[in-house]
Amino acid sequence: MQHHDGTTLFGMASAEGDGRPGPCTATRSEVRQGWLVHLFTATGIVVGMLALQAVFNQKPKEAIFYLLLTQIIDGIDGPMARGVDIVARVPRIDGYVLDLVIDYVTCVVVPAAFLHQFDLLPSPISLPLAGLVVLLSAIWFSRTDMMTEDNWFRGFPATWNLVAPTFFLLETPKWLNAGFTLLLCVLMVTNVKFPHPVRSEGGRIFTLPITVAWLLAMAWATQRLPNHSVIGRTGLIAAVAYFFGLCLWKTRQEDIVVSRTTPPEPSLAS
Repeated sequence: MQHHDGTTLFGMASAEGDGRPGPCTATRSEVRQGWLVHLFTATGIVVGMLALQAVFNQKPKEAIFYLLLTQIIDGIDGPMARGVDIVARVPRIDGYVLDLVIDYVTCVVVPAAFLHQFDLLPSPISLPLAGLVVLLSAIWFSRTDMMTEDNWFRGFPATWNLVAPTFFLLETPKWLNAGFTLLLCVLMVTNVKFPHPVRSEGGRIFTLPITVAWLLAMAWATQRLPNHSVIGRTGLIAAVAYFFGLCLWKTRQEDIVVSRTTPPEPSLAS
């Protein structure tokens, strides 16, 4: 997922650059290479469409694998783009906008449909809650302050493509899913800090491996369906616990820093 500062959720830096147009001095061969990278990035939206079709066809296993594939594409297109200096080669295409369109579909729209179609939420509020997910995610995607100076996300970064499959694979109760979904919706419009898997300062050495472990646990548990995987479920629970613990730690640390650096209010003379 790419954000206003050019970072991506699973990449170390911008997947496409800032997308600002400029004079193209590249050779035809270099331009073709740039277009190929853009087309590779754009395949993410095709995979997202397949995931959505799998959701509507009541095929959760296929849908989860397609969502995992979009994460792989999102994770490797960044190094490819940086390797060919894509902004200089194809200045007419805004890579930021391209990534944003793809991410909103694959990280928000498809998972929201997943939540509703597979009855992961209580029936009376399923559709309204899925609607709240897409609504507040659109607001979060539009934030100009979504990243801190030390590369943490402000608010939950709308990674519903991890949340919805985790609910499904853990078979958590609908009321718990609803409460958790509502909590994450609220967190999207707060300044609670969530870690970037690669770039966040503090815990970086653990965050990337645990993110990869989360995806692997999801893939393993999905492959085992309809059987249950103790290993997969344990990995999912451990990953969720780690990220929420890290969020609480980071937010608490910042509260302590603010309290220490804020001068006390002057008292009124009696």
